[in-house]
Amino acid sequence: MSWYWWMVLGAMALMGVRALWVKLREIMRPTLSCSWCARSSGFQVTGHSYEMCRGPHSERMAEEQKRADRQFKEERRKEYAAAQAVTQAENLARQSARLRLLQVGTITTRSTSRGDIIDVSGWQFDLLSGPNGGGASSSTTNTFRTTGAPEKVHGWTLQELHALAHGGACNCDVVRMAKHVRR
Repeated sequence: MSWYWWMVLGAMALMGVRALWVKLREIMRPTLSCSWCARSSGFQVTGHSYEMCRGPHSERMAEEQKRADRQFKEERRKEYAAAQAVTQAENLARQSARLRLLQVGTITTRSTSRGDIIDVSGWQFDLLSGPNGGGASSSTTNTFRTTGAPEKVHGWTLQELHALAHGGACNCDVVRMAKHVRR
């Protein structure tokens, strides 16, 4: 026989020994079965053990994510409720501090190089009304001229003054600009 045939026979023998070794290892090795996969599918699942299974880990991660989502939503709900309570308290304080309106003035808008300005002028309020004056109304008045947020001065918001000046709601520049007033 030539050397070529001996190499072919050696390679075949080597492949046979290797296949026999793999079969022997499968026979000798215990079959791994996953109890979690068996419970969830209803069938015996082999090939991995419970310790190697990704199913319980994925299930645990999904539960943790749901719990974190619920906690996040609950925190946001509480924050929103607290913010609403603060806003409501500020509105109640502002409304109780309102000065009585004696004369309706004007609200005008103008554009400057620094931006749009809303002028509130000619409005007269009773200084003795509200929480600081308390008591009977008098002829003591003050004309307010301000730019910005007038509710800090006399308790009336731009939207409320605008509705009083125009006799109702409209879509003029004051409405558009009042949305962006810094308070």
